[in-house]
Amino acid sequence: MKRMLLPLLVLALLCMGLTAAAEGNDAITLEVNTGKIAVYAADDPYLAGLTDQADGEVLPVMVIPAKKGFQLRASVQPTTVRNRRVTLTSDNPEIVKIYENTVTGRKAGETFLTIASVQDPSVTVRYRVIVTQPVSRISVTAPEKNVAVGGSITLNAAILPEDATIKQVTWSSADERIATVDANGTVTGVKRGTARITAAATDGSNIRASINLQVIQTAGEITLDTTELTVDTGRTGMLKATVLPKDTNDKNVIWTSSDESIAKVNAQGRVTGVSLGDCEITCTSRVNGAVQAKAVVHVQQPVTKVSFGEAQIVYAGESCKVTWTIEPANATNQAVKLSSSNEKVLTVSEDGTVTGIQAGEAYVRAVTTDGSNRQAKVKVRVLQHVTGVHMRRKTAYVDVKQTSTAGAILEPEKATNRNMTWETADASVATVAPEKKTPNKVRITGVSRGETIVTGTTEDGGFQTSILVRIGDWEKSLKLTDAYVKGTDARLTVKNNSDLTITSITVEVSVFDNDGKPVPCNKKDNSGTYRMVYKKTLEPGASTREKDWKTVDFKLPDSTKVSEYVVKITEFVIDNDWVKLIRPKNQPTKKCPVHL
Repeated sequence: MKRMLLPLLVLALLCMGLTAAAEGNDAITLEVNTGKIAVYAADDPYLAGLTDQADGEVLPVMVIPAKKGFQLRASVQPTTVRNRRVTLTSDNPEIVKIYENTVTGRKAGETFLTIASVQDPSVTVRYRVIVTQPVSRISVTAPEKNVAVGGSITLNAAILPEDATIKQVTWSSADERIATVDANGTVTGVKRGTARITAAATDGSNIRASINLQVIQTAGEITLDTTELTVDTGRTGMLKATVLPKDTNDKNVIWTSSDESIAKVNAQGRVTGVSLGDCEITCTSRVNGAVQAKAVVHVQQPVTKVSFGEAQIVYAGESCKVTWTIEPANATNQAVKLSSSNEKVLTVSEDGTVTGIQAGEAYVRAVTTDGSNRQAKVKVRVLQHVTGVHMRRKTAYVDVKQTSTAGAILEPEKATNRNMTWETADASVATVAPEKKTPNKVRITGVSRGETIVTGTTEDGGFQTSILVRIGDWEKSLKLTDAYVKGTDARLTVKNNSDLTITSITVEVSVFDNDGKPVPCNKKDNSGTYRMVYKKTLEPGASTREKDWKTVDFKLPDSTKVSEYVVKITEFVIDNDWVKLIRPKNQPTKKCPVHL
């Protein structure tokens, strides 16, 4: 459509006049009111192509559509003129017909119209008249139904009939706050809303057509919740897009992958790993394709299994290595995080070095770091080397043909290998054998009176310790010379008949009734027996003092039932070291009368 310039009208479209005057003192003038007839200056660009003015006569130009009549009024001035009538003459009545003061276009073409004073025909006003084929219909179309804020689209106005003389239109917007339109029909969005754009014929036919366009706020920016995404093959991850500004109409986006053999993406931004590698996922505004956001996708092969080898053994203070296997072999991230189930027993470093801390058992656990959460564990046993050994007692006192046990203390206490071998310096005095369940203990059997040395050697480290062994009739070391009971007071006299220094003596006192049944006298277990202990040192040949005995767990029995007290020496301690138990058959015993 040709660009339509606003016409420079010589006379007003609705009320336009030309004045012609005759020379003289009483000059006659003509005043013309063209009414609704469009009148243009001869050089108005609007007339370009309509007339070439080949005759060289420069006149104002009337443009009227065919088949339409327009009123034209002319008056003679001054009012004192005797004859104020005028005549209207068409140079070509085939093109323009004049009837009284009505000018009617008959067919498309060009002619001249002359208005003259009847009283003085030399007084005239002359027009060039162009009769046009009028527009009967306008159709407005747009390449799109939407126009973005700040964006533009150009409308098209189709004119019918095709032979219409003037095909120019003027464009207008119903609300320029929403959209503006220029003379070429180019619409520019201003803000969100509905814009009504109208094209109007300029040939005076008053034909017009309109179209509604949606002015939308397009996306100005897209942001993704992450610019890097890692997914496993065969698994999915999500990318979330935010379209800005918030009030945009353009919320729809298009997701694309730079390499679908590595990763695919659906319309919701869900990414599926296809094969190992990296690719780029692009999120594009559906309306404004220049607005995009991208994320790099790393597709990895996840770990499906972690496994350790066999259980390990390490000594405290030493180190060993645990190894593990990752499946499949082409897993992208084969790193694992190692940890100890008990760091008091062992610790483990990132490279699998296990350091024993103290004897015990713990697990080393491996957990994948690729998000697959695969894990495995292996048992590690920490052993403790023997660092030394010593005997629990200094001297062992064993009776002839009797067996006693002496124990060695391994250093440290949690030493793992507790096996020891035992030897006697004189098997004619005593023989030895290790305890089966506790090999750090030795069973010593007296053969004959005398002394010997028993030596123990640790299997781990070969550390040695020894104990002096004295063989004799030690069960006969004490004699119960006197015993009686008076009320709650039990008085005893025991003599040391040996060459030993005795530092503690224990006796048991049993209470019986007339029927020989026990009478409860123990406040702890309500039995018929309680203990008395002598804690003073008893040198060889010495006897106990009655006041130094202490009763243990005693409660006063019912005196009406008590018939007899029986006192037995059950054990004694030599040099605060060796506890000598007296076999029941050899226990010194005395029956005591009851003193009330």
